[in-house]
Amino acid sequence: MRRTAGRETWHRLLEWDRGPTDSERLTSRILLTQGFDSVDPSHPLGGKDGGKDITCQVEGESCVVSVYFPRGQKVFGEVLTKFKNDYDKTASGDTKGFVFFTNQELTLSERSQLEDYASGRWVEIFHLERIASLLDSPNGYGLRLEFLQIEMTKEEQVSFINNRDQILSEIRNAVVRKPTQAVKGEHQIKTVMVEGWDYFGMVNSLYGPKLVECKKCEEVFRAAINPMLYGHSSELRAVTCPNCGHTQRFQ
Repeated sequence: MRRTAGRETWHRLLEWDRGPTDSERLTSRILLTQGFDSVDPSHPLGGKDGGKDITCQVEGESCVVSVYFPRGQKVFGEVLTKFKNDYDKTASGDTKGFVFFTNQELTLSERSQLEDYASGRWVEIFHLERIASLLDSPNGYGLRLEFLQIEMTKEEQVSFINNRDQILSEIRNAVVRKPTQAVKGEHQIKTVMVEGWDYFGMVNSLYGPKLVECKKCEEVFRAAINPMLYGHSSELRAVTCPNCGHTQRFQ
């Protein structure tokens, strides 16, 4: 029987039994939902990475990501050792930040100890409670289903639809505010096809094309999902702006 109030997600993360490959792939996908760009996993299938499980950028700054997903809660000393080892291995590089992903429960004091160890680089920690909260939000439902096999409840389906409608409303308001799009109907909103598929691709296709605003040039265009891509659940969905050619994550 499924635990309620987010406990199911919390427990499945803590009792992680899918190994380092899936934990690094899950981390890569979460990073994309949190504003990180150029996400590049090192060796998710195994191999020496020098403490760099993933490299990426955020707001133009480069950073390395360390992933630690053991099975069950470990004593803090083991977490600290893993953090220090990976941090020290990557300290000689030119990266500005160090991101630590772990399925371990960390108190505020323990997080402070990890952050205090760092010098010369900013540190961001994604701990058990934080990751569980991200997966239990509308943007994380697809990842949760793929990696933890937890489907949406009726309440979450309502939340997902409300979140989608809110985003659509904001994009529509942005379109109305753009003067270049209001002059004698000269600007036509273009439609492009979404590249790749995941669980919500088929769900969203039932609601027709979705308005998207390019993060680079702010062009507004429609993104349509091709139902023929159904079944390719391992692919990330992306969409390319017809104005500037910028490719971004499609959510």
